Amino acid sequence: MNREKGEGVPDFVLMDTISEDAFMDNLRLRYKKDRIYTYIGEVVVSMNPYKNMDAAYYNKKKIDEYKKCIMYEVPPHVYALASEVYRALLGNKEDQCVIISGESGAGKTEASKIFMQYIAAVSKSATYNKEVSDIKDKLLESNPILEAFGNAKTLRNNNSSRFGKYMEIQFEMDGTPVGGRITNYLLEKSRTVIRSQGERSFHIFYNVLAGSPDLAALKLQKDPNAFTYLKLSGCTTVEGMNDADDFKDVVKAMDVLGFGKDKTPIWKIISAILHLGNLNFKEDGSSKKSSVVNNDVSEIVGQLLGVEARILNKALTSRSITTGGGKRQSLIVIPLDAQGASFTRDALAKTIYQRLFDWLVAHINKSLVCRSAGQKLVMGLLDIYGFEIFENNSFEQFCINLCNEKLQQLFIELTLKSEQEEYVREGIAWEPIKFFNNKIICDLIEGKPGVLTLMDECVLLSESTDLTLLDRMSKSFGTHPHFQTYATTNDKKIGVSHFRLLHYAGEVTYNVDGFLEKSKDTLFVDLLLCMQTSTHPLIKEFFESAETTSKKRPVTAGTQFKNALGHLMSALLKCQPHYIRCIKPNDTKRPDFFDEERVRHQVRYLGLMENVKVRRAGFAYRQIYQKFAHRYKMVAKSTWPRSGVDARGETDMIFREHQIKSEEFRFGKTKVFIRSPATLFFFEEKREEMMPHIATLMTSGWKGYVARLLFRRMRAAREIQRVWRGYAIRKEWIKNRERLLKQKAATKLLHIRRRSRFRRWLRELAETFRNFMKEKLYGKFIVWPKYPNLSNPHIAVLDATFKRVYAKWRAHVMVKSLSADEQIEMRQKVTALTLFSGNKPWNCARRYTSDYLMVDSNPNKDKFIEGMQKVFATYGDTEVLFADYANKVNKKGKSQKRAVVVTEKNFYKQDPNNYKVKKSELPLAMIHSISMSRKKDTFVIVHADAGKGYRDLVLDLGINNGEKVSEFVVVLVDQVKRLIDRNISVQYIDTIKYNNSRTAKAPGQESSLTFQDGSADPKLVGCAFKSGKNNANVILYK
Repeated sequence: MNREKGEGVPDFVLMDTISEDAFMDNLRLRYKKDRIYTYIGEVVVSMNPYKNMDAAYYNKKKIDEYKKCIMYEVPPHVYALASEVYRALLGNKEDQCVIISGESGAGKTEASKIFMQYIAAVSKSATYNKEVSDIKDKLLESNPILEAFGNAKTLRNNNSSRFGKYMEIQFEMDGTPVGGRITNYLLEKSRTVIRSQGERSFHIFYNVLAGSPDLAALKLQKDPNAFTYLKLSGCTTVEGMNDADDFKDVVKAMDVLGFGKDKTPIWKIISAILHLGNLNFKEDGSSKKSSVVNNDVSEIVGQLLGVEARILNKALTSRSITTGGGKRQSLIVIPLDAQGASFTRDALAKTIYQRLFDWLVAHINKSLVCRSAGQKLVMGLLDIYGFEIFENNSFEQFCINLCNEKLQQLFIELTLKSEQEEYVREGIAWEPIKFFNNKIICDLIEGKPGVLTLMDECVLLSESTDLTLLDRMSKSFGTHPHFQTYATTNDKKIGVSHFRLLHYAGEVTYNVDGFLEKSKDTLFVDLLLCMQTSTHPLIKEFFESAETTSKKRPVTAGTQFKNALGHLMSALLKCQPHYIRCIKPNDTKRPDFFDEERVRHQVRYLGLMENVKVRRAGFAYRQIYQKFAHRYKMVAKSTWPRSGVDARGETDMIFREHQIKSEEFRFGKTKVFIRSPATLFFFEEKREEMMPHIATLMTSGWKGYVARLLFRRMRAAREIQRVWRGYAIRKEWIKNRERLLKQKAATKLLHIRRRSRFRRWLRELAETFRNFMKEKLYGKFIVWPKYPNLSNPHIAVLDATFKRVYAKWRAHVMVKSLSADEQIEMRQKVTALTLFSGNKPWNCARRYTSDYLMVDSNPNKDKFIEGMQKVFATYGDTEVLFADYANKVNKKGKSQKRAVVVTEKNFYKQDPNNYKVKKSELPLAMIHSISMSRKKDTFVIVHADAGKGYRDLVLDLGINNGEKVSEFVVVLVDQVKRLIDRNISVQYIDTIKYNNSRTAKAPGQESSLTFQDGSADPKLVGCAFKSGKNNANVILYK
């Protein structure tokens, strides 16, 4: 078994030191690390984590993991025990049982669910019979019903089982579950009418109120505080529980278990009990004769139970006693006072609920009954109340603790017995073990004479009281070492109406008040007769007429419980036992909180240290030779990888090679026994050291095997393909020899013809271009000969290649023939083609002159030259790249004629009269984008850097009815790229946003520009700017 570092020992038997402190230290460490399960041999110790651990501990992946391994190979878990139980059931063909014990709130019910979840997942399903195959669902669906009717919130547990349950699952010999049976023990029916503050009654009462759609028909309302039985303890809700959803789960489970579509009779009984609690009584003056105060409530109870309210009221407020016999027999009616009537009312409520619960269990058993013949295997699951010590312990705690005494006795006996049998079977000397035998306490309670015997005798005597019982017990057991009363010890802590039993789990002081009444467990004859008149089908079944006519003395509740325990012990002794010992870490239900004192107390009364000592009395660890040798053979050179001897011989070689002392181990007939855990952990450490080496060997071996296998397969595949292709070709050749020869000849002729046509095309091509270099346009109008259609795509590619080479050569020759200015213009038009083609109409045929103000046709040419000389002197420019007149739109939306000049550094707007710079220059580096429409207009919007306070420019470059837009844009794009190595963004959009009112001190306002066709306006010449509202302006164009 692997010991995980820093997480404690997974099996208490393997602790280095066997002491209670070492036990507690290991338990605390594992709990802090969320390792809630630990072994004592094959016993599972389970700590309640008080938090949801489904994702880490309970899922299909975990079930698959534990299904494939045996118990010692995987970390401790309920799944591991369930797997071991199921494997033993099928392998040994012996009945198995699992005993789950612990305090209330320790997690017994959850452990039971987890165990059943695993068994349902791994057991086989019967496919031949749907009724049989449904048994898994029925077993699982019995839980919601039993929890709703038998569980309640207590101060220690939100879902405490208030009854004991022994579930037997029947299996076919192949492991298929085919039936089941549930036996219930000692339902805490008094919880129906009374309980401690902060607790709840049984869940089903709150489930019905929250989830039933028929509250009106049941005369109920949603508020639990409307019912005395529910509000008296001051708690009606439970954190983390949804009563409405739980009610749906109960109804669904009832459907699966065949309770029928109409469940109203059950809900009527639940409703009747709630209304019974609301019945109040008053006394009539000095006679103290009681009567019902609220007859309307008794009418509702009568309707729900199917009895007359008048008869019910009489039965609740009086009792009949028969005196004499034969002809002298007479009937005396004794009226009850208000307290007696209330007691009778509560007794009726408790009895009805008890019998409803018994009926539910019987109905579930009827649904689970096995209908297939033949021998069956049985797996039992005992989920029963844990040892209870409260401030006020009554008859119920007395019976519960008797049950735990019997289970502890069985646990010690069977554990010692199984250990002794294994030692004898293996031929190992058995060493007797000292332990506390609690048989003396069991005999004190159920022996002759015993506490239960005295209770039965006192019940027979009408004048006996609870104090009479206490006095008789003091006289009978006054010298018993495990019995104490105030009379025998003068210990004031015991109390005059109490007695104390020294249980194996600790001292418990019981209050005798109510012991005899609870042991009688009978109703007055009047109530029985009243219930027998019921028209309600279940009430009629609950109260049979034989109950009132029988002359036999009814068996007391104590004796009934004692007999039931006897049957349970007999059933458990017939099975191979397994154990889950549940511990609660604290009483406050806090996660990750370990209450040292509370846990130590549970460890003591569960007898866990005795269990460890039994397993460690001789040898701490034992394992069959095959599994031991298989796990540890790699730690010895003589056994790895093969030794040539059997498993026992390999085990002996392992011990001898590591020089383990002979007193540290013994060889049995089939197993090796190791005395000290240190020896086992020594082998585990050696194994961990070898695992990386083993993993490397396995990896390399596997990779080599896979590579060789793939190579052989590939080689075989190639050989098969080669042989098959040769065979197929030869077969086809023989079959089609003449046709293939003709086809081959035709193919050869076709190839010759195609080659001839190709050569002819090449000759035509050469002839066509013989003198093209002498032509002025270098063969611009030459007609290319059509290439032959030879079904060969390479001919078309060759033709296209020839044309592409020719076109490049012709372009190169023509460009080289141009002057320097013409080459610059050509490059500008190539850029214009890239920018404008498909985006905006432009005139490619127009010559790019660059400086349109230096031409002779400009009457102000001299002024322009003088103005530019001043600009060059002021701003340091040396070259004019573009100059022309344009209309600039100012911030008020007015068009102004300006001379626009682009130099190698800046953009200028000049007065057309004196060519002085308006405002200031715009550095080309500040231009980040240019916007134009896709229309025929001649407007350009130049966007400048807003962060520097430059405003956008709105220019109309068609002032002379010429297309200057493309040349202007190309000059700006090329020069900015040349100046700062940045591409200006050129965008073509139909709605342009711009800001031509921005300054360094003010952000200005954003305007928009849209474009409209103005061809219908005869006065429109070129393009025109029209101001609009809210800065929404329009450009009209033709």
